[in-house]
Amino acid sequence: MEQFQSQSPSLEDCLKLLKGERDEQRLAGLLLVTKFCKGDDVGSLRKVYDAVGVRFLDRPLRTGLGKGTNSSSSASVNRDAYLQLSLVNQRCFYHRTRVLSSQVVVLYCK
Repeated sequence: MEQFQSQSPSLEDCLKLLKGERDEQRLAGLLLVTKFCKGDDVGSLRKVYDAVGVRFLDRPLRTGLGKGTNSSSSASVNRDAYLQLSLVNQRCFYHRTRVLSSQVVVLYCK
């Protein structure tokens, strides 16, 4: 009798989602990547950061502050959620890899 193994997603699958064209893909990738990256795995966290991109990480903060390009009423109702998402992501990358000190902070100062 043949045994079938269910193939679970890998870090590479998550990286593909993080590089996706739609925000839904990127958010799904961020949720899945928590299964593969441990806090001390700086190499994997750097891959995740590079895959998702600084612009994607910057957008929820700008939306939460009311400075984003999405001026819909649903975006303004959810400003706190956007701010929380942004802060969680930035905290993770800053405390673990220190990559934000050289890239994202520059965006906020512009």
